[in-house]
Amino acid sequence: MPVAVIGAGVVGVACARALQRAGHAVMLVDPAPPGSLCSTGNAGHIAIEAVSPLARPGVLAGVPRMLADPLGPLTLRARGLPRMLPWMLRFAAAARPARVRAGTAALAGLLGTSVADWLAALDTPALAALLRREGALAVSETPAGLAAARAEAAIMAAHGVRLEALGPAEVAARLPALAVPATGGQWFPDAMHAVNPQRLVRDLAARVVADGGSLLALPVTGFRAAEGRVAAIRTPAGERPVSAVVLAAGLASAGLAGQLGLHLPITAERGYHAMLPAGAAAIPCPVSFAERGFIATPMEHGLRLAGTVELGAAGRAPDWSRADVLVRHAHALFGTGAGAESRWRGDRPTLPDYLPAIGRVPGLANAVVAAGHQHLGLTLAASTARIVAALLTGGAPGADLRPFDPARFTRARRQRT
Repeated sequence: MPVAVIGAGVVGVACARALQRAGHAVMLVDPAPPGSLCSTGNAGHIAIEAVSPLARPGVLAGVPRMLADPLGPLTLRARGLPRMLPWMLRFAAAARPARVRAGTAALAGLLGTSVADWLAALDTPALAALLRREGALAVSETPAGLAAARAEAAIMAAHGVRLEALGPAEVAARLPALAVPATGGQWFPDAMHAVNPQRLVRDLAARVVADGGSLLALPVTGFRAAEGRVAAIRTPAGERPVSAVVLAAGLASAGLAGQLGLHLPITAERGYHAMLPAGAAAIPCPVSFAERGFIATPMEHGLRLAGTVELGAAGRAPDWSRADVLVRHAHALFGTGAGAESRWRGDRPTLPDYLPAIGRVPGLANAVVAAGHQHLGLTLAASTARIVAALLTGGAPGADLRPFDPARFTRARRQRT
């Protein structure tokens, strides 16, 4: 019987491949084609520098300013706020300094192996060519922005991220296309990016199938458990016996986790992208602009501008002005007049403490969760997959999984009641 990996996004497909390489038969289960949701539009950046969870005091304090800025990186849909309130209260609790320090150490431990794990996962020349190790650049435009970036850089360096502080002239030398003055920046020589994130997931899934795995294009509606194990998944076409289950279904993980006895308060954190044509701006590697809340990544089909956070938008029509803001930023930064060839929006599955849920389901020996990766799905997919494969083969996960325990919110809820 196969291991059922529920979810064919980048995390699920990477898990299926890692399990297959560890000797398991695998079945990817998702009504949508592999890589057709968030992997269609993510920034493509392997964000090895993102060691600090977004739930932290500086972000919390900056919310009013960001909301007041029409070009800012954050917006809240007023009608969605009542449903968001419990999540936002958990976010505020997670922003306490002690929890931020613990979360930073935990994330840094995962991020520290992300490049090596991806290089090991892409085990054919064709797959390996979809990731490029060309570094990444973070640019600051104001003295205050540079001071904040330097403080973050000190935290990164303390947690093993290799970086180089740049002055204005050095930023200009690395990014001659920049049309505005920079106060400084950081260079991350070990960073990688995907030249086509959707194709990366699609081709990796094709490799899984070519090596004997299967795709089941159906939703999972439930589970049948017996004697402390998941014996089968339930679908509209009936039950499918399984040897184990990996829950990596993005937003759908919340409802399915409930059927496994877990409370996972995943919210839909909406992001947008705009694609500019190839040649719109000469950018050699991913370039992030923290003060503007977006990143520009060169890809094989153009220049992707990705970012923004929109909360309270679940189930609502996209606000395409959020993508248009990214284009306006590019016009200002690079002096380009190129318009967007396409726009996209997607909902990141985000937990309020900004740590993914990775680990076993209590009481079920053969069920593992790998969900809630927020902005780091692509970055952490291969590392998560390595850990999941170890958990289901009796190996050592190679990381302290306690901060990522899928049951942490379940325990907290029980303590309150």
